[in-house]
Amino acid sequence: MTRLLVSVRSAAEADRALRAGVDLIDIKEPARGALGPADPRVIQQIVQVVRGRVPVSAALGELAAGPGSWPAGAARGVRYAKLGLAGCAAGTTWRAEWTRCLRELPAGVVPVAVAYVDWQAAEAPDPGAVIQAAGDVPCGGVLLDTFDKSAGGLLDHLRLEGVVERVAEIRRRGMIAVVGGSLGAETLPLVVRAAAPDYVAVRGAACRGSRTGPLDDERLRRLVRLVAGVPVATAAEP
Repeated sequence: MTRLLVSVRSAAEADRALRAGVDLIDIKEPARGALGPADPRVIQQIVQVVRGRVPVSAALGELAAGPGSWPAGAARGVRYAKLGLAGCAAGTTWRAEWTRCLRELPAGVVPVAVAYVDWQAAEAPDPGAVIQAAGDVPCGGVLLDTFDKSAGGLLDHLRLEGVVERVAEIRRRGMIAVVGGSLGAETLPLVVRAAAPDYVAVRGAACRGSRTGPLDDERLRRLVRLVAGVPVATAAEP
């Protein structure tokens, strides 16, 4: 069964998402990019609000920004943490550095890899290489996402059949599959029905206005109902 992940930027938004019935609270600061890290104080405030009722994940930014730019220690109390690879495609040492950073996460925090489907624009390794590296770390999951939120959603960069194949590849390597990338009311059911990922991840679809706007209660409830009500295809008919 596919569950709903919603990204929040404050303790108040986390409380709103919980009351709507969201399955996983993801912490990020959307004004800072696709994986914009929230301030450590905000992360801890959200962890305290959630109080273990659902899993919590946190975005820690991009590896290429440097070790001083992402608050690894602030991830204490979350279940999952994501460190992106935008800007790393040209280098030859990203695997070793990324692996080292992920293994330095606090005890109990599960690393999640991020495979950008618009990897050329992100100057990131291609999704196949990221999924392979994630299995070697090992990571607990892989998020398929878009880097440039102004250049279309997931299905503008990767055909639905490709999403199905990537989700299956992630699962074969023993990791959970999360699919995001500006999914909305039209594209989200397509992804759930065809690929049945473990989670679908949204931010903008749950907000009033842009993805940096406030979460909207009715949009949240609608998304919860939408994910819960989408029938999933069998493996024989994606």
